[in-house]
Amino acid sequence: MIPFLEKIADRLLNKFQEDMEGALIVLPSKRAVVFLKYYLSKKINKPIFLPDFSSVEDFIVDISGLTVLDNTSLQFRLYSSYKSSSFQDKDSFDLFLKWSSMMLNDFNDIDRSLVDAQSVYSNLKSIKELENWGDKEWSLSDGNLTYMQKDYIDFFNHMYSCYKDFTDKLLENNLAYQGLAYRTAAEKITHVDITWSKIWFVGLNALTKSEQEIIDYLKQKDIARVFWDADSFYYENKIHEAGSFLRNQRERWSEIDFKGVGDYYSSEKKNIQIISCPKNISQSKAASEILRDINKNDLEYSNTAVVLADESLLFPVLNNLPSEVKQLNVTMGSPFKHTTLYSFVDSIFKLQINAIDYQKRSFYYKDIFEVIHHPYFNKLFDKSSVNEFKKNIRNNNIVFVDQSLIRKHFPSNKKLLDFFVLWEDSTGITLFFLELVKSLRHLLIGLKGTIESEVLSIFYNNILIIQRLLIESDFKIEVKTMQIIINQLTANEIIPFQGEPLKGVQIMGILETRTLDFKNVIMLSVNEGILPKGKYINSFIPYELRKYFNLPTYEDRDAVFSYHFYRLLQRAKNVSLIYNSETDDFGSGERSRFITQLLSEYKQGDINQRVFKHKDLKLHNNHEIIIKNKHLINEIKAWADKGVSASSLNKYNNCSLEFYYKYLARINSDDNLEEHVDATMIGTAIHNALDLFYPVGILNKKDIEKQYPLVIDSIINYFKREMTPEAMKEGKNYLSLEIAKRLTQNFFSLEKQMLDEANRENKQINILATEAELENHLTIDGIKFRLIGKVDRIDSYGDQLRIIDYKTGKVTDSDVSFLEYDDLTNNPKKAKAFQLLMYAYLYLKLNPSLDFQSVIAGNISFKNIKNKLIKISKKINSRTSKTLLIDDLVLESFEKQIKSVLQKIVNEDFTQTDDIKSCEWCDYKSICNR
Repeated sequence: MIPFLEKIADRLLNKFQEDMEGALIVLPSKRAVVFLKYYLSKKINKPIFLPDFSSVEDFIVDISGLTVLDNTSLQFRLYSSYKSSSFQDKDSFDLFLKWSSMMLNDFNDIDRSLVDAQSVYSNLKSIKELENWGDKEWSLSDGNLTYMQKDYIDFFNHMYSCYKDFTDKLLENNLAYQGLAYRTAAEKITHVDITWSKIWFVGLNALTKSEQEIIDYLKQKDIARVFWDADSFYYENKIHEAGSFLRNQRERWSEIDFKGVGDYYSSEKKNIQIISCPKNISQSKAASEILRDINKNDLEYSNTAVVLADESLLFPVLNNLPSEVKQLNVTMGSPFKHTTLYSFVDSIFKLQINAIDYQKRSFYYKDIFEVIHHPYFNKLFDKSSVNEFKKNIRNNNIVFVDQSLIRKHFPSNKKLLDFFVLWEDSTGITLFFLELVKSLRHLLIGLKGTIESEVLSIFYNNILIIQRLLIESDFKIEVKTMQIIINQLTANEIIPFQGEPLKGVQIMGILETRTLDFKNVIMLSVNEGILPKGKYINSFIPYELRKYFNLPTYEDRDAVFSYHFYRLLQRAKNVSLIYNSETDDFGSGERSRFITQLLSEYKQGDINQRVFKHKDLKLHNNHEIIIKNKHLINEIKAWADKGVSASSLNKYNNCSLEFYYKYLARINSDDNLEEHVDATMIGTAIHNALDLFYPVGILNKKDIEKQYPLVIDSIINYFKREMTPEAMKEGKNYLSLEIAKRLTQNFFSLEKQMLDEANRENKQINILATEAELENHLTIDGIKFRLIGKVDRIDSYGDQLRIIDYKTGKVTDSDVSFLEYDDLTNNPKKAKAFQLLMYAYLYLKLNPSLDFQSVIAGNISFKNIKNKLIKISKKINSRTSKTLLIDDLVLESFEKQIKSVLQKIVNEDFTQTDDIKSCEWCDYKSICNR
């Protein structure tokens, strides 16, 4: 295989044997320049002047004589034109940024294609007027339009005037966006003094109209030569999209020789394989397996390329490279947005923006924690004082932290206090970040070669750009807008990797492969929607209008990537195309149409289709965690002595591993602040109030009504004590308090209703105890277990003893109904039934001489109050159940269940539950990776 650029090197040396000084070689990219120089150096054995080299973009911008601005700078200038134009209802800069990139894209396409902008926008205006609005068949060109409809039409009416003002002002200052530079170059080419005798355009494919005009003129002057790289496999096929641009150029420049068109696909390739992989991480593992089997020389001497259609796979690929890869060159670099500094900046913005959104002129505690926990913050400030500050916030349950509290805690640390000063304007933001850069730079003195230094330098340059733009602009920039601007500026910033471009395995994006050839090609993410992308074009100009004016459409974009795909494979001997087969809600998991085409069109050999399976490829959710029950006897004894509650046994029944973490390993969950009242707090408030003020003894309506206001006041005071009075005045906390009051009111109404029923039956309700603490002991395998419980209410209804547990949540009959006693421990959904029987068991063991005709247990559900007392019942069959009368036989059966659970705890290993749904709110799910 002779690479395309090596053939170009041969032609150059044949044409300019002694001196190439008067020639210019224009290539698609700067990377192609490096490879062409390399091939020339291998063939030159004497001193010779090399030609000049340029990427096509640099060549055209040089001809234009303009300076191309970055996208953010362009948006600032475009907004000035937008403001000064005749648009009736103008957006703020914040809203403008959301759609201005689309307008800039259209301007670029119009100018690169040398289309008359006035004609485009005149037609666009007419199209918008003719569009139907809503379901009725009438047009926007009708007279009686709403304000919103008029504004919609007005927007398209004034697009051209905005374009004209914008481009005129740019040209006055010798500035441009890329498309404007291309149009200017095409217009100026006849007047430009060309210093080269020959200009070779090498490996270009999808030429814009402006590029064609430039090359046309240079050809007429006998200066330009054009060299293609293609294969007859797609070039001669009139319906193959990969060759569509080259076929158009052949019609335009029929006199040019097409010796660059080869016939590589007619020869059988050594190996073509298509590999289906579940999930993205397995794609990188599959690539690693392929690299492991490649010849050592092919790995070392730049004969192998790993091409990432989805560049987000860069780090998974790097992390899974096999040891056989000794040298590596990564062409794409690491995005700035993946750096630690970017996350720090993002956390600071989040702190400030949330402070504005909450309108409290104070900072949300979680945002503060995110900033002070960040590695960069810890580099700048003393950890001990910061930890004391954090401890103070937690201990006092401060949800919104006032600036005065921060100043009080750090009275003399100005640099730290600067982090917690509310931003008032954009100037203050840039000054803050410039000071931050200065502080971080001081930490990096003597470490100039580090990645951190490079990252900091890039960020610093971007802040300087923003500072300049703010000085030049005459409109106010909000804090949120500043975040968008910084994100836009840094979005395309890349932290370059250091590598030898001519040695080792080459890892690159698909655009970087232009004109380059490799013996071994491994391409990842060959999925529909990635290669090629979908039909969406970021444009205000509809598809039909784009077709009419020969502006680029999604079909052109597909043709471009089709060419890159087929051209890269045409000289390769070993090809591996890998795609993600996992389907998600957005329909990914479909292999690219390019794979389907290749399977259909390639007839010279077999294409192997494989499904990747790897013994080491396991998803985290499939990692089973087992804690062996060895050497845990002391932990179990400590727990047994401290007290065995129904909730702890239910936790074991639900997930024995969670039980281990909580009760034996004693891993405490994060102590988060209670910023909002939750269901647990509502329940605790009601339980405590009833325990304090609900009457004990024989109930009557008068006593209940007397105690009602005391109970309500107790609930209010509890909430205020836990959340502060200010926190209870509005929002979710206020609603939660109202819910607690309503639930309590409903309970008192039920109690009166039950008193009326008791009176009609000539019975009394006598409350024997509230919040009764219960205890009993069982010995299992020599370990004495102290069983404990605290039951909300023990009362009698006539000659029936009732054991009652209040639930502020919802309880249904099915929750406290069971068929077999084994259900109580084998089915986690029967936890409430288990708890009630535990209370009954403990109470009756403590009071064996009680004289009641029957004993029952049940829940009063405050959210299901209409069901009154929901009694525990035992099913007779699948449809019928009967209230469980608790006697010695029931207690004996239940005791067996307790003993069974305790024996498991003593003897069996601790494992994860099979019910993944129950892991959603588990405090330990991060340990289990669920």
